[in-house]
Amino acid sequence: MGKLSSKLGKSYEIVADQTKIKKATVDLGEVKFDIRVRVPLKKEMEEITAKIVNPPEDKVAKLYDKFAAPLRKTLEEGGKEFLEAINKEKQTIELLDDDLIVDGKSVKQIATFAAIEETRVEEYFHLLVSETNEPVTETYDEITSEFPEFAVQEILKAIDQAIKPDYKTVKKN
Repeated sequence: MGKLSSKLGKSYEIVADQTKIKKATVDLGEVKFDIRVRVPLKKEMEEITAKIVNPPEDKVAKLYDKFAAPLRKTLEEGGKEFLEAINKEKQTIELLDDDLIVDGKSVKQIATFAAIEETRVEEYFHLLVSETNEPVTETYDEITSEFPEFAVQEILKAIDQAIKPDYKTVKKN
């Protein structure tokens, strides 16, 4: 227990514990269910945000390989003439040592955005409080193997509302 909470006493401890976990409802149209979300303290939220905006390099590299490998293979098999034929009318594909530029878009940058989203899903799901009280530590692949994309997005929305209440929710209290 922190210095402030010890000064405020027992009733504060009860309130403090209740404010650390919020119930949120996920609405999937036909199905609604409640989740419990651990509300991170300011410092922890800053750490979570830092992880999301700076995803691990190995995750970015893995996604880049996933996106770029098929195209690189096709370009290698087709040879220099194939790439020249593709780019005859307009520079469509640029082959760099560490990136592919397709229609002016960096595949590495797309991989970075995908890694940011995967990290966000993982970090937010890790805030869920399980029924068994065991920590939720599943990876993005494990989460998306159990929930369709629209359900993942609705769960993220519910978690986001629980940890960052909007003006109406604050005003209502």
